[in-house]
Parts: sequence; C-alpha cells; structure tokens
Amino acid sequence: MLDSADVIVIGSGGLGAATAYYLAKRGTHRVALLERLEIGSQTSPRAAGMVSCMRKGDLMIDLIKLAAAKIRQFSADTGQPLDWVQSGSLKVARRPEDAEVIQEDILRGRRHDLGVEEVSFDAAHGLNPFLQTTGVVAVMRIDDDMYFNPAQLAVGFARAAQANGAVVLPNTAVTRILISDGEVSGVDTSSGRIRTPIVVDAAGAWTRQIAEASGIRVPLVTTAQQLFVTEPVSDARAELPMIRIMDAAVYMRPCDGGFLWGVYEENPRFFDMSGFDANFDMKDLSLDAKVLWHYARDVEAQLPVLLKAGVREHRGGLPTMTADGQHIVGPAPAIRGFYFASGCNVAGLSIAPALGEALAAWIVDGAPPIDLAPLSIDRFGTGLWPDDELIRQAAWQYRHFYGAR
Repeated sequence: MLDSADVIVIGSGGLGAATAYYLAKRGTHRVALLERLEIGSQTSPRAAGMVSCMRKGDLMIDLIKLAAAKIRQFSADTGQPLDWVQSGSLKVARRPEDAEVIQEDILRGRRHDLGVEEVSFDAAHGLNPFLQTTGVVAVMRIDDDMYFNPAQLAVGFARAAQANGAVVLPNTAVTRILISDGEVSGVDTSSGRIRTPIVVDAAGAWTRQIAEASGIRVPLVTTAQQLFVTEPVSDARAELPMIRIMDAAVYMRPCDGGFLWGVYEENPRFFDMSGFDANFDMKDLSLDAKVLWHYARDVEAQLPVLLKAGVREHRGGLPTMTADGQHIVGPAPAIRGFYFASGCNVAGLSIAPALGEALAAWIVDGAPPIDLAPLSIDRFGTGLWPDDELIRQAAWQYRHFYGAR
C-alpha cells in the first residue's frame, strides 16, 4: 500500500483520469489515482461520447475545441486506443424561438472559427437520410462535432498516467480527507492512510459526499442519464452526422452499425448518494425504458428509426449537475490543497482532456493556462443552497442543454 504521494486524485472517470495523466506527464509530482471500484468503470463508459462544439458561452467553446483536438491526438499522445469519428452534427429546431437560437449559434460559432451554417431541409435529409424534416423550422450543420468510444477514454488516460509513473489504485475507497490547520494532510482509505498535501475531488456522483465529509459544501446534485444502443440498421454508417433535436433534447449518433440515442428529459431523477450502499456499482443502477420510449414518440416525425430499431443495449449513469450548467474546477477557497474536478453537466467526458490538462497546470504552476474563474466554486458564494432550489435549477439546465428556449 502506498504511504504518501504529492497529489491524490479521487475518482478515475474522465475528469479524474485526465487530471492524473497530465499531472504524471509533467513529471514533477508523485501522483496517485484512487478508485473505489474498477478503474474507469462507473458513469464515464456509460456516456454517449458525443463532442458538441457549439456551446452557450465563449469559454466552453474554447475548452471543447481544445478537448476535441486532444481527442484526435489521443492515441498518438498517450499510446492508448481511442476510436473516434468526426461526423459533424445537425442541430434541429422545431419551434420558431429555437430557430432564433440557431441564428445566434451561427454568429457565435463563426466568431470561434467553427464550421457552422444553416442548411436547407433537403440538404439536411441528404446529409443524414434518417432525419425527416416534417415539423422542422431550421437546421444548423456543425462540421467540427465528433463522437468517440466512451469506454476507452477514462481507462486510456488512467493507463497512460500509470505509464508516466502514477500509482493507480483500484478498489480503494476514500473514507475521509485529513485536514489540519486549514490544509490537506492526507486521506484515509479502505486500505489504509496515505499522506498528501493535495487532493483532487473528481469522485463523480460521490463528489459531494467526499467534500462534505471534509466540511466543504459543493452545490451540485446527482441525476440519472440513460440511453439506448440499437441493433444494426440498414444504411446506418459511421460518418452520418449526429442529430440533436433542440426542444425535445433528443440526440442520436451512429454506433456499431446502428444508432446510440438518448434524451435529457424534462423531469430527471435526482439522487442523494449518501443513501446508496458503499459497494454500489453503476451497472446496478435502476433504469426506466419508458422514459426513452416517450421521447421517441415525441420525435417520431423527425426520427422514425428510433421506434423501429431493436434495442441492443440499455445503459445509464449518474452525472452531476450544477445550478448554472457549468463545471466546478479548481481549488476550494477554505482548504489549502483541496481541488475540484466535477460538475460534469452531462458533458464532462468530452471536455475532460482540456479540463484535466488545465487543472494539472493549476496545481503545478499555481495558475491555469486559461482563465477558469467562471468554473470556480467561488461563483456560488458562501451561503447554503437549499436542495430544492438546486434541484430546480439543475433540472432546467439538464433539459435545456441544447439551448432551447
């Protein structure tokens, strides 16, 4: 068992594993990556693996562009496999108010040199024949968007971190962070105590429990996200553009000869992780297929294939949401040596390469390479967030991820 490290990263999902890799790659700190179960086994491999470059704010566009470039270079940089396709995407508006959002998106995207344009209905159907344009009022094409195999990213970062000298400890649950005189001094784990001056809370669904056990209130909530992977579908091809229907918050992308599709539903389920058994594994999460079928009927006129294709896999995970839909990255103001890499807001895996590298630089150099103040936990103030208000705002952010009004 390890007895000390310069930095301990708690959680081996995309954000934690990426942070551990970029720290280890620096070669200046002894890094340990701790995971309560198997490495990269929880929410990350159950994600959709979609990279959406058209975000609501300038900072997020800059970060996701950087992350996309790192995904394209992932295998060359880490020596680990990652299957990805730059298919582009089609963002579909069914309401006039969402067509206005598309016009705003185009202007913002062009400021950031994204390949964005409004396309005709015939062109949209030609690009992806599975999209029918009945009931559609506008379609935007985003050339930069891509998708990847989500099962490979976190595990690949963890293996690459280990290859660069990090100690990777699966099946090692953190039970307490040790703090003395306002500074991190170590962690207690299921396998013993490890001394360290720096801890990164990247515990995913358990971020809040880790932080609150150390006296730090972090305003995020855990919600359920689920999706289907269909059986092979005739004429489905890997290069077909992904589709996002704004008001329904339904997404679809090619996957292994069929399609992967899901939804950010209007009334998501939220969970208090302190009520889960200590040995809970994400593969045992209770899912509700009725939710998916409800939204498949909602978009039947545009994506009839969703109701016709057989289901090969039904999977889901527990991402974390914040009240403003932004990640929580950086130091905790009250405790020296305590950092966050959380609040994935259903987009943490795709942006993990950029945030992991930035946080590693923040820890080593004392400042990130890009201003991440908008992602600081300080933005929420020092007061307590009532859970009902936090859940209300987080649910709105979840449902409106695609910018629908």
